[in-house]
Amino acid sequence: MSNKINAGPSIGGRSMQFSSMWQRGLAIATVALLSVGVAVPGFAQSTGAVDPNTVLDDRWSVTPMVGFAFSDRSDLDSGLSGGVLATKPLTHWFSYELGADYSLIETSNAGDYERVTGRLGGLLYPFRPYFDDSSSFQPFIGGGLHLSSVDFLKQTTSAFGFYGSIGAQQKLNDTLSLSLLGRYQVDDVGDSGPLVDQTFYTWQVLAGLRIALGSKPSDQFRDADGDGVPDGVDKCPDTPPGVQVDARGCPLDTDGDGVPDHLDQCPDTPRGVKVDDRGCPIDSDGDGIPDHLDKCPGTPPGVEVDAQGCALVDTDGDGIPDAYDKCPDTPDGIAIDDEGCPLDSDGDGIPDHLDECPNTPAGLAVLPDGCALVGDCRKPRPGEAVDANGCAMDRGFILRGVKFEFDSAILTVEAKQILDKVAVTLSSYPDVDVELGGHTDSIGTAGYNLGLSERRSIAVKEYLARKGISGERMTPVGYGLTVPIADNGTAEGREENRRVELTPQN
Repeated sequence: MSNKINAGPSIGGRSMQFSSMWQRGLAIATVALLSVGVAVPGFAQSTGAVDPNTVLDDRWSVTPMVGFAFSDRSDLDSGLSGGVLATKPLTHWFSYELGADYSLIETSNAGDYERVTGRLGGLLYPFRPYFDDSSSFQPFIGGGLHLSSVDFLKQTTSAFGFYGSIGAQQKLNDTLSLSLLGRYQVDDVGDSGPLVDQTFYTWQVLAGLRIALGSKPSDQFRDADGDGVPDGVDKCPDTPPGVQVDARGCPLDTDGDGVPDHLDQCPDTPRGVKVDDRGCPIDSDGDGIPDHLDKCPGTPPGVEVDAQGCALVDTDGDGIPDAYDKCPDTPDGIAIDDEGCPLDSDGDGIPDHLDECPNTPAGLAVLPDGCALVGDCRKPRPGEAVDANGCAMDRGFILRGVKFEFDSAILTVEAKQILDKVAVTLSSYPDVDVELGGHTDSIGTAGYNLGLSERRSIAVKEYLARKGISGERMTPVGYGLTVPIADNGTAEGREENRRVELTPQN
């Protein structure tokens, strides 16, 4: 082995002197290398706009390597070598490295030189100004200290020393790089036996694949969409060019409606208002008034509306647009409900303005004037006597609308329709007998009017009897012109006096 792997003492004092020179030289180089690595600062990372190419990629990397080892003599013996390196950049110029490797060098006359090594050192990138972090090719030099276990000449011992390396990395992508290095190592053995105070010098040539662990730090400073927010914190990394963004990198949405300003055709929408895909308030009925301002959100298509979104047409002037008015012909001045129909306070089907008994108890059948035959309170007519409750003492109910052909006892069509309803009411009170009183105006003689009113009351009885009301319950009476309720001097008064009244008798 002495003729293949240099052993300092085996060739005398000169070799020992040469060994000491190597040790001193490597020690000085290693200390210098580590000192330069610590002393050289990395590029400062600005808090403002940062060029990703200047950001230190300080990830740990692991590099499995294989190759061969040989001695430094001209008559070289060689063998296999392999191991792994772990590196971490301290600055753009310098990285620490930790490693472990195995070498087996065969000799022709001294057996195998087998070595397991652990090492601590550094890598220096002296050409950084020419090959920055964005460059795919990175030359380097390195060096450090090692501690090895050597098995040679049937003796296992430890060795300590220095090593130096030179090599380059070829980047494949942000995670993988090809690595090639040559390493010169001094194994200083200080043990007893055949290897006492021996120093061996070997080379290793290794190739491997460098694997960076984790995500690249510079990624957080990249700004793919150019919005000024680095990709690492950009929640909207595909913002179109020129669009203003917030601190998260997302397009501004000034009114907070979910539609960014550069797409928002209504950028001042009030908070909380629902919008369409253009960012404008929704107008469900398409009347031009957005829903949050529309007081009538269901306006039919084509209906003209006011500023509140309600139809402008209100035929009866009751405040309910015709589009929503269930009773669009309500007379002027009549109180109405929410649907535009006259109020019916007691719910008996007769609106208040026609109801002579507006507070009929619930469930009682009523006549067309809104009054029940019994248990009700009729509003008094002008001049009528009232009881303690303010109800008319006269129990007679006018069957309004029950009219006859001119100067006859023939019922009109409208009169028959009203009497149909009267028949239904009388059926609900089978124990109540009624008087059917006929009345006329003052035109004509008293005798004639008396006979005419009697014939008319009989005609009413006969019609109700045909509708199923027992004739025994009904008494027809003619009063002629003797009981007027209005002024016969006017057409309106005479119209009021021509009437049929129904009065309960028990």
